[in-house]
Amino acid sequence: MGVTAMPDAQRWQAGIRATRKRVLVLDVLLAQDRPITTKQVYDELSRRGQPIALTTAYRAVSSLVAAGLVHVFSQAGEATYRACGPTRHHHLICRDCGLVVEQEEEGRPDGFTVEAVYGICASCARGQQQAGS
Repeated sequence: MGVTAMPDAQRWQAGIRATRKRVLVLDVLLAQDRPITTKQVYDELSRRGQPIALTTAYRAVSSLVAAGLVHVFSQAGEATYRACGPTRHHHLICRDCGLVVEQEEEGRPDGFTVEAVYGICASCARGQQQAGS
């Protein structure tokens, strides 16, 4: 099941209240395939005509991270965020475009934790092949 298909019940089973502002922030993050900053969440909500205070956006993102509904990434030393599915998974991250894909956790050795795997997504690989031709 993709993150964008996550049912409402699963979104809020983490024990935090589904306030209107948290729902708005989570909906923005669910629409992304790449991690974005809290400021970008704030800007997107303003663009949609649903503005919230920037400090409220930061608090909502922090709550969603603490509840495990959103994961934190680092891009160029800046914290970025992406909504993730409820199952245990790894992140496959494209070094070129920042695309993040969830990979179900299977068959990892005992005691070994994989947090992220970096590589090149199919789209970027095709672009590199075309540029090299």
